[in-house]
Amino acid sequence: MGLGTESVLAFVQDSAGFKKRTRRPSMRNVHKTLSKAILSFLIATALAFGAWSLTVSDGLNTICETNGVSAASASPWPEYLRDIQSSGKSLMVASDTAGTLKWSYTTGNFVNSSPAVGADGTVYVGSGEDQLYAINPNGTLKWGYTIGSPVSSFPTIGADGTVYVGSDDFKLSAINPSGRLKWNYTTGGYLYSSPAIAADGTVYIGSDDDKLYAINANGTLKWSYSTGSKLYFSPAVGADGTVYIVLNDGKLYAINRDGTLKWSYSAGNNLDFSPVIATDGTVYIASDDGKLYATSSNGTLKWSYSTGSKLYSSPAIAADGTVYIASDDGKLYAISSNGTLKWSYSTGSKLYSSPAIAADGTVYIASDDGKLYAISPNDTLKWSYSAGSNLYSSPVIGADGTVYIASHDGKLYAIK
Repeated sequence: MGLGTESVLAFVQDSAGFKKRTRRPSMRNVHKTLSKAILSFLIATALAFGAWSLTVSDGLNTICETNGVSAASASPWPEYLRDIQSSGKSLMVASDTAGTLKWSYTTGNFVNSSPAVGADGTVYVGSGEDQLYAINPNGTLKWGYTIGSPVSSFPTIGADGTVYVGSDDFKLSAINPSGRLKWNYTTGGYLYSSPAIAADGTVYIGSDDDKLYAINANGTLKWSYSTGSKLYFSPAVGADGTVYIVLNDGKLYAINRDGTLKWSYSAGNNLDFSPVIATDGTVYIASDDGKLYATSSNGTLKWSYSTGSKLYSSPAIAADGTVYIASDDGKLYAISSNGTLKWSYSTGSKLYSSPAIAADGTVYIASDDGKLYAISPNDTLKWSYSAGSNLYSSPVIGADGTVYIASHDGKLYAIK
């Protein structure tokens, strides 16, 4: 309600009728009246606040669950492409400031990993120098954890703030918010895939050893599924718990939550980057044959759209169902949910980054020309920022609309 002590007393006095009395009451009656008024006010306030709190809490849980984010973490961008469906869609509105640098943090090596943003604004990013960095919202170092091998995997933040990250030494590491190791699990190959955390806390990650791993929250193996091909890209998890993965054999796999195969769909060519799941269950995959495929939740093809050039990134899905995909021809494509082209925007250089979408529809895309582009949903450029080096990682959006992007020059940029 926002009432200070003086305001509360004034409210109580008014409700007790003090200002309307013509005869001064005894102090005993004043205290009695005041006590009753205060008690009544506090009870009413408590009841109102309790109802308000429940409403807000329920609303937050509904928003978070609908968008695949844990309400416990309330992180604006906890993992690769923001949620377990890999939608790339933020709940945060874009900043009004046009592409100005807030700060940059220099690591000791190149950074191909996309960052993740915690509930407290801490930005986590992996580096080619064997480090996981935790950067404060003001751009200063919070802590660094030595993994022992280059980090190509994108970090993922759990509901309790635990940071999960894969590395080139075959290990999935779980690190607590203070920078201490909780546990690690060793697979049989490199971990280029990023972890995906299901609602029950199961951590899914793909390995270079041709397996998809399901790891319990305590670091023990739940199950593994042998795919017969290397897993380079991050899994996506549907609302029913189905885990979707793509392989270099050109297939999209749907795996049940018990580790058995549900179905597979063959696109006939290499599938690059993670699948994305729409709210209606449609699964989108990008291929290096230049096509964006839309499959139903039962594994049948709904439609495909050809960009005419190879696709090396994941799509992102806006609130209105528009699918954005970046192409090797330097264009960002906006495709309707029925598979027809809405528009395309040319950046003039190859695009290997996946898009990020703000709540107001602004689309952020990083380019091989070293620029981050902010494009409005009606195909006009809002602004661009030059980072000075190739941008291969994907942008992420913080709680205040700040856009974070990692660069091949070893820097993490915070752009307002």
